[in-house]
Amino acid sequence: MLRRHFNALFLALCHSRLRAQPGRPSLLLDRSKLEALRAAIPTTHADLWRSAKRRADNFAARSAPPYEPPGPNDEQLWQRDVANRIPLLALAHLLSDDPKYLTAATSWSLASCAYPQWGTGYFNGTDLAAGHQLFSLSLVLDWLGDRLPAQAHTTIRRTLLERGARMYAAANGDPGVATGFWRSSYNSNHLWVNMAGLAAAALALGDEPGVHGWFALALDKFRQSESFRGADGASHEGIGYWSYGVEYLLKFWQMAAGSTAEPPSGAWWKNTAAYRLYLGLPRNAWKEDYAVVDLADCTRGDEYGPDHILYRLAALHRDPHAQWLAAELRRAGVANSSSQWLDLLWYDPSLAPEPPAGLPTLRHFEDLGIVSARSTWSGDESLIVFKCGPPAGHFAAGKQPSDPVGLGHVHPDANHFVIFGCGEWLLRDDGYAWKDTGQHNTLLVDGKGQIGEGSAWFNSAALNAGAIPRVIAATSSAAVDRISGDAAAIYPAAAGLKHYVRSLYFLKPDVLIVADDIETSEPRRLELRFHTESPCAKSQDGTFLARGPKALLRIELFTPDGVESTAAPIDGRDRNGKPMPMHTVRMQATRSTWKNIVAFSWSPVGAEPVRVTAEHTGAEWIFRAGERSVKLAS
Repeated sequence: MLRRHFNALFLALCHSRLRAQPGRPSLLLDRSKLEALRAAIPTTHADLWRSAKRRADNFAARSAPPYEPPGPNDEQLWQRDVANRIPLLALAHLLSDDPKYLTAATSWSLASCAYPQWGTGYFNGTDLAAGHQLFSLSLVLDWLGDRLPAQAHTTIRRTLLERGARMYAAANGDPGVATGFWRSSYNSNHLWVNMAGLAAAALALGDEPGVHGWFALALDKFRQSESFRGADGASHEGIGYWSYGVEYLLKFWQMAAGSTAEPPSGAWWKNTAAYRLYLGLPRNAWKEDYAVVDLADCTRGDEYGPDHILYRLAALHRDPHAQWLAAELRRAGVANSSSQWLDLLWYDPSLAPEPPAGLPTLRHFEDLGIVSARSTWSGDESLIVFKCGPPAGHFAAGKQPSDPVGLGHVHPDANHFVIFGCGEWLLRDDGYAWKDTGQHNTLLVDGKGQIGEGSAWFNSAALNAGAIPRVIAATSSAAVDRISGDAAAIYPAAAGLKHYVRSLYFLKPDVLIVADDIETSEPRRLELRFHTESPCAKSQDGTFLARGPKALLRIELFTPDGVESTAAPIDGRDRNGKPMPMHTVRMQATRSTWKNIVAFSWSPVGAEPVRVTAEHTGAEWIFRAGERSVKLAS
């Protein structure tokens, strides 16, 4: 019954494509859309077209790179760039009728077909290099069709048939091909990329026997993916992989729209543009590869776009803030242009952009346990981001005891937070790095950290153990934001950690009070770490000062009794396990209960951070910073 249903869906989609466009194109682009784009490129899409055409001219003037001999366990990810350039060349030809783009699209496609492998060893034809190639070659076959030289048409079609079959076998768990490790990791970027490539190949080859099964399998995977995502729009893989994966999610659901009534319209989809907005740095600080908060496995820049993604989300949900963010990223020249052709397809000029000035400055992404709090939306604001949630999010954690989402890119970082102010990072994340709690601004017990740490990839035992750290408060007022998290559950039982609640009090715009309440079953060596972006030293008055190119950060401990506090680099590790020194303030005490309070204040270089003072009455603390104040229970 289920197989017949899938077959009917696939055949309906193929027939609708043929009725709509007896020639080509039809994947993501039909005749009416093409005609509309041709009319738009001198007007509403003129800037997008000029930029895309310059890039297409650059690619057309070059040959595709030759095949590189693989190294050991080589994913051959360089091939993704080859594939990413092909749709732009094909679209440039369709919009301009210039034969040089047809020649280049054909040449680059044949180079891809000629590569003896898309990934080597375990990855041969079964992962990202193949997913990209399948998708791009499918667009070429569909879009250019009979415009292709006959031999090129035959070669591309044969390649899709042969290598699509291999990807299908990996995703289906068939014998004789390495099973894709991602085949049941439903919220992993690997699954999204690979299954979008397989679905595109199935649709481009719609009259070939058996390929309906490819599309049916992809549709099932994407439906499963939708069922594992919570409502908040966030990604456990971080902003970089969010931009990579969501592009392919959007492409799949647009391709599938002709046969399903399942457009990306749920709560996660409606909120996910806000995830990129709130995890973005203040806009006046943006520069190349320096625009986002790098939680999880993430660099400080977007991997893909995200202007085209935001344009699509804006159009789908009539979101003027997403439209504004896409335009601002383009204006600032910080958008990654690897998928620039999608700007042309997905930009809807009928939606007016709206800046975020009227939005709340604090947003709690409740499923993943991420809180973003900024002082204003001025573009020069301070930004605090706090994280305390289960590795896969609350929703997925409640569905299965196994790893259905792919947790490799998660970090052991519950109760971790970062600070950005005065135009630069002050307290940092470790970025795309080794999974080590000690590289985050949180707690170690006897030198050890949270469940899931200890290797290049996060260990999904954290999910299997049912470890659920959580944000327990996230409130905002004009003067103070209050954020609290309970992270005790994410530490192994051997740590004996009974209680670990961290509370943050953001006295806008330049003071953060951090109170930690820790209890263990017996005296332990407890250590709180704070990683500064710039070198940090201890002053004679006992405070710590970190001086960067633009900003000065002061760190002051208000509960020093029995606490050893030092500042020195630690030996962190990057994603490959190689040394990655980190400037670190360490506060250590051996005890079973510890209430520790630290104040962070910052200012531009050349000025002094505001001095924080405190009164302790026994029942409460009162902290003051100039005219501002906040009370904390003892």
